Parts: sequence; C-alpha cells; structure tokens
Amino acid sequence: MAREKDWTKTMRGRQLMSPGEVIEFMDQEGPVKCRVLSCLALEDGGCLASLEILEGDRKGQRVEKKLRAEHRDSL
Repeated sequence: MAREKDWTKTMRGRQLMSPGEVIEFMDQEGPVKCRVLSCLALEDGGCLASLEILEGDRKGQRVEKKLRAEHRDSL
C-alpha cells in the first residue's frame, strides 16, 4: 500500500503569493512594501519572486528575491 501524502506541509508558489498582491519583506534597511509581479515555487518550500518596490527612494525599482513562508505555530 502506498504511503499517504501529508498535504499540510506542502506549499506551492501560487498558494504563497499571487501576482498583483502587495506584501512586505525585510530588506537591509527594514520592511519594504512591494507588489508581486511573478512567483515560482522552490523545492525547499520557499519561492523566487519578482517584485516592484512601492515606496521610498527605491520606488518603481524591480527586484528578484528568494522568499519563504513565515511559520506561525504559536498563534
């Protein structure tokens, strides 16, 4: 009999973020607000995202970042 798949630990890139969504991520200067342009899932549970910065001196700049989901087990 085949082993049953544990879907609770599987996170696809589209489940993590979708294009057009506004997110914040931590950069060297602090939290940065960005719009998601595209998102590709990675094997380690994170994703490779193409982002457009929405505020500050870097407004309009496009960056690519490897992001991972935040675990909130203590809620």
